[in-house]
Amino acid sequence: MSDDVIETTDLCRDFGRRRVIHDLNLRVPRGTVYGLLGVNGSGKTTTIKMLMGHLRPTAGTVTILGRSYKNDLVDIRQRVGYVSENRYLYDWMTVEETLRFAAAFHDTWDWPKAHALVNHLELDPAMKVKHLSRGNRARLCLIVALAFNPELLILDEPTSGLDPIVRRDFIENVLVEIEREGRTVLFSSHLVEEIERVAEWVGIIHNGYLKVSARVADVKASVKKVRFVLNGQEPDFSSIRGLLRVEKQAHERVLTVKELTDETLATLRYWSGSDPEVTSLSLEDVFVESVWSQAI
Repeated sequence: MSDDVIETTDLCRDFGRRRVIHDLNLRVPRGTVYGLLGVNGSGKTTTIKMLMGHLRPTAGTVTILGRSYKNDLVDIRQRVGYVSENRYLYDWMTVEETLRFAAAFHDTWDWPKAHALVNHLELDPAMKVKHLSRGNRARLCLIVALAFNPELLILDEPTSGLDPIVRRDFIENVLVEIEREGRTVLFSSHLVEEIERVAEWVGIIHNGYLKVSARVADVKASVKKVRFVLNGQEPDFSSIRGLLRVEKQAHERVLTVKELTDETLATLRYWSGSDPEVTSLSLEDVFVESVWSQAI
């Protein structure tokens, strides 16, 4: 059995003549929390819709839990919990009726867990969906996605509409508990702090390209800022392997470099006449660089 519960190969999607997802190769390891990070309009929702089988790829393949939607649609839907960005619910139902409706589609529905989540997220079982706030609608959708104990959870901006306290509780407690149970979570967000707080893996998507996909710790370790005083004429920075950006600050130069090598440090030392200053980047810094740079 593969260690990847989600696997895409050269996944593409066109809308008319415009390509919005480009050759996306995504791997989500089993038992991890994977954060898909991108600004609004970067391609997160389109990607997730293809992962859920709601949108047909123009090219490429999607494998979920070792299966394809073409052959195993019903099996996949029984094993994957999903919260969409639109959070479709029937307004005329109550919270309890919504849960009973959802339970009818899942043999593995866990009523004690469903009611525990209702209490934990402070929902009124008798309240009509049409009277729920945006945040409470989001909570109800989360309960529906969690209560049948899915092997995989796919959540599109799951904390959108939640107040900061509930958002933090969901990120730090609900997702961590799901991971502790051995389940896999893929959630999208445009908030770096959400990804950094709980995700073990991160994928950074921008303009439909998956720019980065790796462990959060490895992503932060792979990109460095290097500051040095320029001694002499402006050098040819194109010779620097992995160079993402050059910033000019009076007589100083600040380089953003991916996979900094001893050879690069030696070159900068030669240009400067002294040891350059090397600093690590936060995930937010790497995110900004990945959006800014065409090379990362």
